[in-house]
Amino acid sequence: MTTRTELYRLIDTLPDCELSAVQWFLNYIHSHSDPVLQALSNAPYEDEMITEEEERLVQEAREEVARDEISSWDEVKLRLRGQQ
Repeated sequence: MTTRTELYRLIDTLPDCELSAVQWFLNYIHSHSDPVLQALSNAPYEDEMITEEEERLVQEAREEVARDEISSWDEVKLRLRGQQ
């Protein structure tokens, strides 16, 4: 029997009350084996100051979203190609 098959068998025999603990543990193992997640978790804290201009642009974007003035991806691609 392969290890994967044995693990499935063991999980299938566990009582429901134990499944959340197994899920937590498997998620923990998975997140620590993913190199991208590892890089993100080990990345330094972003401490660069946000400029007034950046804050203004973020506020403008939030207001556009609130007014439902959002462009579809296709509209954005057309604008970037200069066809609109």
